[in-house]
Amino acid sequence: MKKLLGAEIFFESLYDLGIRTIFGLPGGYVLKIYDVMPSYAKKINHILTRHEQAATHMADGFSRASGLPGIILCTSGPAATNTVTGISTAYMDSVPMLILTGQVPTPFLGSDAFQEADHIGITRSTTKHNTLVRKTKDLPKAISEALHIANTGRKGPVLVDMPKDVLISESEYVMPKKVSLPNYNENPKTPKKSLSDFKNKLLQSKKPLLVFGRGSCYKENKKNISLFLKKYNIPSLTSLLSLGLVDSKDSFGMVGPHGSYSSSKLLEETDHLISVGCDIRKILRKKDLLKKNMTIVDIDKTVLDSTDKNNLSINISSINFIDFMLKNIGPYNTEWTHSFLKGLKNENVKKENKEISKNKKAFIFRKLSDILGDDVILCSDFSYDDVNLQQFYKFNDYKNSVLSGANGTPGYGFPAAIGAKFSRPKNKVVSISSGNNFQFNMQEMIVALEQKLDLTVIVINEKSSNKNLKYKGPDFKLLAESFGAKAYQFSFDSKIESNLKKTLNLKGLILIEVIM
Repeated sequence: MKKLLGAEIFFESLYDLGIRTIFGLPGGYVLKIYDVMPSYAKKINHILTRHEQAATHMADGFSRASGLPGIILCTSGPAATNTVTGISTAYMDSVPMLILTGQVPTPFLGSDAFQEADHIGITRSTTKHNTLVRKTKDLPKAISEALHIANTGRKGPVLVDMPKDVLISESEYVMPKKVSLPNYNENPKTPKKSLSDFKNKLLQSKKPLLVFGRGSCYKENKKNISLFLKKYNIPSLTSLLSLGLVDSKDSFGMVGPHGSYSSSKLLEETDHLISVGCDIRKILRKKDLLKKNMTIVDIDKTVLDSTDKNNLSINISSINFIDFMLKNIGPYNTEWTHSFLKGLKNENVKKENKEISKNKKAFIFRKLSDILGDDVILCSDFSYDDVNLQQFYKFNDYKNSVLSGANGTPGYGFPAAIGAKFSRPKNKVVSISSGNNFQFNMQEMIVALEQKLDLTVIVINEKSSNKNLKYKGPDFKLLAESFGAKAYQFSFDSKIESNLKKTLNLKGLILIEVIM
């Protein structure tokens, strides 16, 4: 069998595993990969980014918008450490990513060589798994296992560290026929008693309430949840990261202290809270969960171990659990009345409209929803309480809602939008950011222009509303134009809706600065 360079094995492995797009930057210890890259240009599309953190956000946005794993390539030391914020963002939101880093040659590991960093130690707490490859022949196995781990069970980022000598040496290319990981349980077997206990508990409850988190975001679930909600009169809520999983007409909104009006009322009334693929203790305050009769369903056992022992905990994939509910519950009537639930939805609309009338940013999100509709991917980038603005856009597909949830990472939205555009090039993609957050990764405008992307970037500039600022910040219109992008600037006034309509459908990289 013909021998290949480690760098060639790298590409052969990715291609055979179904990877067609990677994001990254060249550097010393991965230059051999870039040397052989032209030979694989027709097989794998490499997107040259301008910063490694932005590359991880692009891979993250690519994954969230498509359901496929995102791939990052970079060199060692400062390049690899630049990815940590993006890795942490993906880890906290359970996004499957593969981070492929260069490393010093194996004889120099631990010697403080030029641009050496302990990538394994640094990322141990922010990855689902990480590994160092010491032999060229082991590269296909390492990449195959890493991708499998990232994309199964509770999904998350996995890092593969590749020393320079592994990439420049030769070996036969042998891809394992199957991944075998004895100590890795990707799909836990649930005792029948747990499911039987749940069925009995549900049938005894009078006002059950379903809460779906990001762990429920699968296409199989979206269909089955819709069928289940039509079959039974049980209200449902979604978390910030699962907006769109339940169609907006069927959902009672977002759960949490900053969630919908319906959310708080339903939580008060329910006698059985069923959390599926959602770490409910991170969303609701401890006092709100006291004395709650709960069923916690999660594929990650650590989420179950931290819950009250008096509650029912089921270690199962959300796909299997929702399928069980749909097929096995049988005849069942709740005490939720049609008039009560309809009244909640009506009151919800009133409360939302009231908030929109006094919150300018919420108004913009709702108008974007009215103008753009269902098929647009919206990537938002706000910090603190403003992360919850996403709920004012009416999503009917969870893959269209892209944001950093648990980490609230500044600078996430714009590069994530670039990644989302590569995953679904036919869909319109809109990035909306605060002025401060956009500045974290605005250099990636170069990438969007190089790649000739149709991408709309909305920057909410609140400089005029803060009279205490000595420096009012940049003129984002002029800034975008200096990169070569088309840019528009208007104030938040009575013409805001008509101005948005005029600019949202323009082609190319478009920056819209809204001065509040």
